[in-house]
Amino acid sequence: MKKLILSALILAGATLTTFAQEGRGFYLKPTGSYFLKVTPVEFPNVGSLQPRDYVFSINPTTGAQTRISEETITGSFGQGWRAGLTGGFRFNDVVAVEMGANFFKSEENTMARQAGFIGNTQVLGLKSVGQVTAVDLTPSLIFHLPTQKKFKPYVKVGAVVPVYGYLDINTTVSDQTGTIARTVNPNFAAVELTRTERVKPKPTVGFLGAAGFNYPIGKNISFFSEIEYRNVSVNSDSKEVTAFAATGTLANGNKVNVGLSDLPVGTRETNYHKKLTPSSNVPGTAGYDATKPSDDLKSYINIGGLGLNVGIKIGI
Repeated sequence: MKKLILSALILAGATLTTFAQEGRGFYLKPTGSYFLKVTPVEFPNVGSLQPRDYVFSINPTTGAQTRISEETITGSFGQGWRAGLTGGFRFNDVVAVEMGANFFKSEENTMARQAGFIGNTQVLGLKSVGQVTAVDLTPSLIFHLPTQKKFKPYVKVGAVVPVYGYLDINTTVSDQTGTIARTVNPNFAAVELTRTERVKPKPTVGFLGAAGFNYPIGKNISFFSEIEYRNVSVNSDSKEVTAFAATGTLANGNKVNVGLSDLPVGTRETNYHKKLTPSSNVPGTAGYDATKPSDDLKSYINIGGLGLNVGIKIGI
């Protein structure tokens, strides 16, 4: 009996030692995350549309608009789900390095909205919704608190390097006033349209900081959880209309369909710049050439936020 008890104590001690100590060397961390926006800002314009939620009435005789309500639309594209895989190497009880690869798709964000009424009848409705898709790399330095306890805290600092991504903006319009319809075709009295614009970013680098813990659940396997903050500001490089479908109504009631191939190059393609000059190809200015991509001022969006990462750490 004594030998049996002694053997059990030795086995238990060995098990606790295995749990208490994380071996040096390489490891992998499959990770799932959800991030919240923490720094909402005013969204950039969607073409000529400002980031406003604008409700107005229309005088049917004069066409004059009277504001019912108007509100600035703010937000961040940092809110959404992430999935990633991180590889790391632990040098000693304190220091490790990691490199993560993460896929991110933001929540949809309304960027512009308009509603126009004649009496109680809505005659104009517009809504633009944006969503970011991105892949990033996260080189990081990890500092562990050396402890023999099973709960093992650490902090992490590093960079966020987006390597692929875009912002898709989907706009739907129902216009019976002709205001927007005439921007598609000067002869349209009304239009129903859908449009998708894809904004591509310039290369950028952001910052991340996190605090978390590991908790062993088996040999060479630990559960981990982190609270992570990211600050990543991205500016626009170019934009392309990737989908367009409109049905316009002429004054005589005839319907005309307009597709993506019917749009001029200047409407389909836009290049963004820090500064516009007299030689810039800006719609509505003298010398504008619709057969060439248009020029516009670059804008910024934030894809950072505060999130919770959870996963398992596997020693290899």
